[in-house]
Amino acid sequence: MHATSASFTGTVTAAPARAARKTTPSDRMTDTRPTLLHITPSIGGGGAETLLVNLVEAMHGGAWRTVVVAVDGRAWPDQADRLHKHTEAYHDLESPAFLRGSVLRKLHEIIRAVKPDVVQTWMHHADLIGGISARLAGVRHIAWGIHCREIHRNSNDSNTKMKVFRSALATISKFIPRRIISCSAAAIEDHVALGYPRKKMQWIPNGICTKKFAPRPEAGSDLRSGLGIPSDAPLVGYAGRFHEMKQLETFFRAAALVQQALPQTHFILCGGTADDLDTSSRAAWSQLPLRDRVHFIPFRANMERFYPALTLFSLSSRTEAFPMTLLEAMACGVPCAATDAGDCATLIGDSTFTARGGDAAGLASIWKNIITLDATARAELSRKLRDRVENNFTIAHTAHQYESIYAGLVAHRA
Repeated sequence: MHATSASFTGTVTAAPARAARKTTPSDRMTDTRPTLLHITPSIGGGGAETLLVNLVEAMHGGAWRTVVVAVDGRAWPDQADRLHKHTEAYHDLESPAFLRGSVLRKLHEIIRAVKPDVVQTWMHHADLIGGISARLAGVRHIAWGIHCREIHRNSNDSNTKMKVFRSALATISKFIPRRIISCSAAAIEDHVALGYPRKKMQWIPNGICTKKFAPRPEAGSDLRSGLGIPSDAPLVGYAGRFHEMKQLETFFRAAALVQQALPQTHFILCGGTADDLDTSSRAAWSQLPLRDRVHFIPFRANMERFYPALTLFSLSSRTEAFPMTLLEAMACGVPCAATDAGDCATLIGDSTFTARGGDAAGLASIWKNIITLDATARAELSRKLRDRVENNFTIAHTAHQYESIYAGLVAHRA
């Protein structure tokens, strides 16, 4: 049960087909299905949040009643609508911080009212605070979720606070969760090194809906025309937070090298504006010779209409777990390039499309090779990438694995 391998080699089996089931107020009274409660800081803006919403949709109408509690989901109305449609209840505590008395009281009240059979927490703060809250409310079956390799520091967190937080997570991981689910094999090794118990760890790679994310040339045309990008111009894309760990400085240094060789190339970054860049990334962007060919757009609810516009999608991260954006782009048939961070090389499945972390020249070389592919080679690469996702990383299979963990927890008597 406890997968710790750092690579994916097999082909997964499809999850069993399941008919949708809608509940009504009357049949909720007689619904004997076990209840699963998710606790998450947010519902949008990152891969973990995307997986949560996808997982809830994939499990809807199945063996579990699902409830979701978000500390603050106000910035993500589209995701909130999806959760309202596919859960028994969605609660937004509408707080910018977890550690507030009113938030902890509300969370405790919800857990006691829901009486969940299993609690699944998402990311480190929810693991610690949500896990303790669930145990204090009498829940025995708790699963933690790891979705990054590092324990992230907020801008105002001191070294002492981070040291205490890491120590608390490592210590409590031995007692609170019965299972610790990681989307990344690399992240398992990182957390074992921090003191997490390996015997509780389970690798379940992320999955996506390949019906939603699929090649759609017309969608790409719409995005390009809206931004004034020529239909035949190479377009390199990025999507994600403008966080230091994404190392967008490397992205812009690679872009500068590509602009020298292929000046017709455009670049698009989805997730913020130039003002959101960290200091080093903004400096690298400001030195680009053709800044007018760099486009910034906000997060989009319909990312399936973003990727098809691209000639290639790329990450330049210093650290990653198992990025959803790569899966989504690959499913759309878009060639991908990334730094060799986390499980990126495992996901893409071809080391010729990964560069060393911080190696702008190596990343630029991969970009140029992809941009200059002929039509036949590009079509074959696109087919292989989509096939890889369809065969290995669908949300149906991911949901099936999560459900197996939950079923094992409620079957366990302790």
